Amino acid sequence: MLLAASAVVVAVAVSVQGASAATTETKQYTESEAATAAGRNDSSSSAQRLYGFGTGYWKEPAATVHGTLSPSLVEIAASTEDDGAIPLAAATGIGTDGRGAITTTGQLGDGPHGTLGDRKGDFDFYKVTGAAGHTLTVSTDGSATSTNTVVGVYDAAGQLLASDDDSGVGAASKLVFQLPAAGDYYVAVAGKSPAGTFPTDPSNSGSGVGGHDTGAYKVLIAAAPVDKDFYAVQLAKGDVLSGSLTAGGKRVSVYRPNGTLAVSSAQNVTARVPASSPLSRGPVDFAYVAEQAGWYAVSVTDGFGSYDLTLRASRSSTETAATSQTIFLDFDGGETDLAPLGGSGVRQLTGLSAFLGNWGLTAADESRVLSKAVAVVTENAKTDLKNKGLNPNVDVKIRNSRDDADNFGTANVSRVVVGGGSGIGPVGSAQSIDPGNFVHEETALVQLDRVGAAGGVISFNTYLTADSNRIAFVGQALGNLVSREIGHLVGNYDTDPTSPVASLMDADGNFPGLYGVGADGIGGTADDVDVDFGKDSYAPATGLTGTQDTLNVAAWGLSKPCN
Repeated sequence: MLLAASAVVVAVAVSVQGASAATTETKQYTESEAATAAGRNDSSSSAQRLYGFGTGYWKEPAATVHGTLSPSLVEIAASTEDDGAIPLAAATGIGTDGRGAITTTGQLGDGPHGTLGDRKGDFDFYKVTGAAGHTLTVSTDGSATSTNTVVGVYDAAGQLLASDDDSGVGAASKLVFQLPAAGDYYVAVAGKSPAGTFPTDPSNSGSGVGGHDTGAYKVLIAAAPVDKDFYAVQLAKGDVLSGSLTAGGKRVSVYRPNGTLAVSSAQNVTARVPASSPLSRGPVDFAYVAEQAGWYAVSVTDGFGSYDLTLRASRSSTETAATSQTIFLDFDGGETDLAPLGGSGVRQLTGLSAFLGNWGLTAADESRVLSKAVAVVTENAKTDLKNKGLNPNVDVKIRNSRDDADNFGTANVSRVVVGGGSGIGPVGSAQSIDPGNFVHEETALVQLDRVGAAGGVISFNTYLTADSNRIAFVGQALGNLVSREIGHLVGNYDTDPTSPVASLMDADGNFPGLYGVGADGIGGTADDVDVDFGKDSYAPATGLTGTQDTLNVAAWGLSKPCN
């Protein structure tokens, strides 16, 4: 969909190192919607356009947007005991004193019914006045990690309307509830109890059943229309858009020109991005590689008060490298520094030849297994990217330890070691997840110990029978595992192994799908599947939602130098 133009933005230039556009400035934008308003820029179609930001000529690749999600937060003093029932509820001023959202602190376990009292359980109630259709938000995110909070909302008659346990971060809770009618509501914060968390009579602070968790907490309470802020950015095909969010905003999302969700994040997801990468990063951040040219929408949601949204648009650094990226496939083992992978420094790894017998193969089969693996990697990480990807200028050199000299350690050479004895847990490990492929000299590992075991879902042996072409299957499965780690090095996050789509970037879990095992459940037969990079949902463990085009990410991460 087309994104409508909005108010003129305020631009103030400050210096930023390494900008790739016409000048070296970061553009500063102020949200055009008033801080106390909601609804003017709440969708992709009404997004405020950030003219002047991007990778194009006379545009700036860095920008910061200063905005506000209404209502603003007001910090109020902690209530005093006894506040453990509806008639004793602490006043928040929401709906009565011009406030829409507050934050405060409290202590579970104090008061007359806490640990120093009759131990029936300590509850803290807060009074809120709301309008019909407004959204009530209650969150204990930011509380002490040792405090297991539960939150609930009652109407004035004492009816529990909704509650939540542990939907927030860690042991914190988060409740989002649409108020059915105008009136007074009462938010309860309690410590979890196996015998029953809330009081049996919400009008009596001494009606708890005991056994409640105790400790300090922080609570945010808001009753207001939901505010969302959308900004439109113009991207070129292959642009790497990254962003970070601080203060009031808790979630940042990117929508494609057709309105579909590309990526959404409510946490830091760039911990494995190389330190030298120019991508923006912060407590809430993201990175995304554009599949097409056009206007994309970036939204800030799930929060209250002022925020700063920092955006960065970059091109893959392989476009400006002196030579094309080389991927060296090392099947020989030997001394390998595992520190970049989280290991314990240099270790002596065992090569492919030592594991052939685990799969019923001999030394005479080694060359054919290696040839098959190299062919699979070449198809996945080069041929398919050229023929199916959205970048017409893919260029990568695939080298291997049988046919080529080991040139790892020289510029623009990364490697994937295929060996055993590393002592690292996962079947595959990569030094980084590097959207845009800004570091070209990294290491990844495929562990033969795991796939050469006697049994288990990870082991190749689970899928080998008398009907298997063992050479073809072992080479195919190894090639797919190597391709997955290359995918990480050039910027792909894991995809969901439980989705209907089998993808090379699937996280551990669907090993038959990742290895290309067909419907017969046997590897190395006629119905084996050609697994590729493609579109799939993010793996839940990444903290991201949306659909990732792993073929596109890899194609732009392995772009031909433009010089």
